[in-house]
Amino acid sequence: MKRLLVLLAMIVSVNAHAQKFAGLAETPQMGWNSWNSFGCDINEKVIRDTADAMIRLGLKDAGYEYVNIDDCWHGKRDKDGFIHPDPERFPSGMKALADYVHSKGLKLGIYSDAGATTCGGKPGSRGHEYQDAKTYADWGIDYVKYDWCDTKGLSAQGAYTTMRDAIRAAGRPMLFSMCEWGDNKPWEWARDIGHSWRTSADIYPCWNCELNHDAYSRLGVLRIFDRQAGLRKYAGPGHWNDMDMLEVGMGMTEDEDRAHFSIWAMMASPLILGNDLRKIPQSTLRILENKDVIAINQDKAGIQAWKFFDDGKLEYWAKPLANNEWALMVLNRGEQAASVNYDWKAHLVSDELSKRELDFKLATYDWHDIWGGKSGDTGRKLEAKVAPHSVLLLRLKPQPLDGAACSTTPAPRKLSYHWMSRARWQQMFEEDVEVADKGGVDLLFVGDSITEGWNADVWKRSFGQWRTANFGIGGDHTGNVLWRLQNGHAEKLRPKTVVLTIGVNNFSFCNATPAQAFDGVKLVVAQLRKLYPDARILLNAILPHGESPQSVERKRVVELNRMVATLNDGKHVFFHDYGQAFLQKDGVMSADVMPDFLHPTPWGYQLWADAMLPDIRKLME
Repeated sequence: MKRLLVLLAMIVSVNAHAQKFAGLAETPQMGWNSWNSFGCDINEKVIRDTADAMIRLGLKDAGYEYVNIDDCWHGKRDKDGFIHPDPERFPSGMKALADYVHSKGLKLGIYSDAGATTCGGKPGSRGHEYQDAKTYADWGIDYVKYDWCDTKGLSAQGAYTTMRDAIRAAGRPMLFSMCEWGDNKPWEWARDIGHSWRTSADIYPCWNCELNHDAYSRLGVLRIFDRQAGLRKYAGPGHWNDMDMLEVGMGMTEDEDRAHFSIWAMMASPLILGNDLRKIPQSTLRILENKDVIAINQDKAGIQAWKFFDDGKLEYWAKPLANNEWALMVLNRGEQAASVNYDWKAHLVSDELSKRELDFKLATYDWHDIWGGKSGDTGRKLEAKVAPHSVLLLRLKPQPLDGAACSTTPAPRKLSYHWMSRARWQQMFEEDVEVADKGGVDLLFVGDSITEGWNADVWKRSFGQWRTANFGIGGDHTGNVLWRLQNGHAEKLRPKTVVLTIGVNNFSFCNATPAQAFDGVKLVVAQLRKLYPDARILLNAILPHGESPQSVERKRVVELNRMVATLNDGKHVFFHDYGQAFLQKDGVMSADVMPDFLHPTPWGYQLWADAMLPDIRKLME
């Protein structure tokens, strides 16, 4: 009776706008599931042995963390409707099993179904959603796979929303894996309901086949892969397109297994193992523990790959990664080996979704062949052989820049980032050219994203009394600003005062030392003096970067500012350090002023404006 009263309180108190638990599946979930190898023949020993194997084999260290029990663990419901595990298969109970799995540093998942019965004919959760979620929470479950059998007449969106709300009401964060098979297009409505959703029928361990049963079909690797067309825009951190469990080590060739694993990684699908880990060949383990393939899947950008080129024999797929890196997969679906003879510079790889692009005419990338071990760069054609039913999988990294050359060589933006494409940079530059052509500017701001990002209200309130222009573009380093000043008709302007804040991006985008960044700042100041010999330059110290005074970022900025201060001549160039306006007494940066400890909030911009205005007024006299 007490459990029923608790359950009633949960149902009554559940928020009408309940959400799934945040912070789960920020990258595609990784783990193991019992179904592909064991079907209904499961028990607690299999689960314990599998957890032990995940530790012994190094799979936990590779990133696999969930041990998921699929269908047929169920016993019966008691007189109050609460589900219990099969007492013969799980004599110790689920709580004890969860404790054991947790003691290994792993997490335990469980299975249920939106219908009255599961796909294996066991008790489903229909009408018992809140009871079951509360039971799972009490057991210490971390992951719920929720199937779609025996659901005639049910609304998929309604049924999955109900279980989501039940999990939320139970109070324990549990990853919600929706196994609806894609019949009702969950990608269109499930982003706020589940952490992942199946996009197809069940997988079968074959390259390109369909196994027909009376009531359903199972699909091979390529059949599932092809069903992902048009779905990449729905995937991202906390909400993934699930291409079903892995069949690596389940009967395909090693080439097919490597291709299968690579495809799932490129498509940012959850990596849920399905093989029997108690008896796994080393060849299979090497595939499943390949850290470079896993890193592509687990990349923080969370962007699904797309096909950008097809030569008739080979398909070329690209996946934007964090830190301006990329993964590229060349897929051979066919029955014969195929030759790669790819001219990097002949193809512009442009992604409308992420606003990222690869133009190998502008930048050279180093590449590493993940399965083959070879390396090269995009300065030469890519030449290789791809076996039938196989892939060539590359990771591309931009070649390290020379900090000195990057800081002092005038150059336009060469790379696209997720926050600004190269095309957008060009557009902003052209907008500045239009402003320059019109002239009539008294106060000119020049810089990077910190200058670009001025809050509109603060800007108007603080500087609206003058004819003012903002020539800040996010991500620019001194080399970019030099190029803009030389090519943007800046000579047509005749400002009385220039407010310059530049240099911090030299560290991250040029790999520059403080001394190399300073050389760039000197050249920018010299260019401004050449353009505007009668103007005064308010040379800002780089604003504090990093939360703590002891952070690497803060120390680099302090060192650069010491050098930049020497450019002050008291006549044409006036150096001022307004950084203290952003810091607390102990030197720590408040997130209220700069949430990312680099870019100000509107309040931060107001503090900066208030600090600068007396000096700007003097210089404008």
